[in-house]
Amino acid sequence: MTYGLHVCVSLLLAAASITFTAPVLRAAEPDSLAELRATAEADVDLDQMIGQTIMVGFSGRDEHDQGVSGVRDQLAKGVIGGVVLYPENIVSGEQLRLLTAFLTHANSKLVPFIAVDQEGGMVQRLGPRSGYARYPSARGMAREAKAGTLDTARDRYQAMAKELATAGINVNFGPVVDLSVNPWNTVIARRKRSFGADAETVSTLARTFITAHREANVATVAKHFPGHGSSWSDSHKTLPDIASSWTEAELQPYAALSHDGLLDMVMVGHLYHPRFSDGEKLPASLSANAIHALRADGYIGFKGVVVSDDLENRVVKAISAGVDLLVLSNVKSRDPDLGAKIHAIISDGVRDGSIPRARIQAAYRRIAALKQRLMAHELAGRGAATAQ
Repeated sequence: MTYGLHVCVSLLLAAASITFTAPVLRAAEPDSLAELRATAEADVDLDQMIGQTIMVGFSGRDEHDQGVSGVRDQLAKGVIGGVVLYPENIVSGEQLRLLTAFLTHANSKLVPFIAVDQEGGMVQRLGPRSGYARYPSARGMAREAKAGTLDTARDRYQAMAKELATAGINVNFGPVVDLSVNPWNTVIARRKRSFGADAETVSTLARTFITAHREANVATVAKHFPGHGSSWSDSHKTLPDIASSWTEAELQPYAALSHDGLLDMVMVGHLYHPRFSDGEKLPASLSANAIHALRADGYIGFKGVVVSDDLENRVVKAISAGVDLLVLSNVKSRDPDLGAKIHAIISDGVRDGSIPRARIQAAYRRIAALKQRLMAHELAGRGAATAQ
């Protein structure tokens, strides 16, 4: 997901007719994860379940801004389940802590996801301009690791995660686990976002990234399944066809991390490969075949939350395919009602049968399971969400 891509409300509405230091502030915790689970699942209606599948960007920096008060109201009512922060939302450490605290306390049942892209290098929402540290790119981190041990990477990622947690952020859209097998790739290789071309190196450094974040109680999102590193184009501008460039090795980091119980969430990319498509050149992000490949027992076997890359349209198609959490940057339009409009599209889809109710229930269970782990501070170690 990149800052430049935006959600256009007109496309969304048209798609409806097609297929379309301080601790992290959080809700009060019951004594055990079991109690949290029971509390979250009690008296949950369909509208609340739908709300948990939606994350949006918004305008504003404090509680007095219309965009901020709007998304807080939607969080409180269960219309949406999380927000994504961009540079325009971030001015300083103190301002950001106040903003995230205001949003976090909107819902007392399930903590909202408050997310950023904080990979390091060129993709870093919290940076020196707002008083935060600058971190090396994934490529730079890999070079440092080759020169010595993983100690430097571990220290840097622990510092990054601590900054996020102190700021009140509980989800980082990273690490990138794409293999940098195409040096001319404009979105991964040229931007130094990959740890390298070797699957074992990528898996090792991604493991360090994830472990550091879990220690700080920040969930992570491995991306971009099934692999963006071999593509020749940017999926945020056009649909990359990776049919002739993609190799099986690009799945290895997902399999290794899943086997270790280290995948909190996985982001499915807007990438076309016939193996991961439902036909008609549909991207993986809209195809049940891709989600089935990710979840299939015997190889990757991921049972946690599947996240969309930034969506422009075809919300109904994404949910039906098996995406659990829809990410809508809302960067250009900054429509304060975007969350409510997406909620209505999904609700209509359930009513008319284009989205099975069971699909919403399954997505809700996975999201709630992860949020319960966040609220209970039980991210660290093995034990990724396994709700079916």
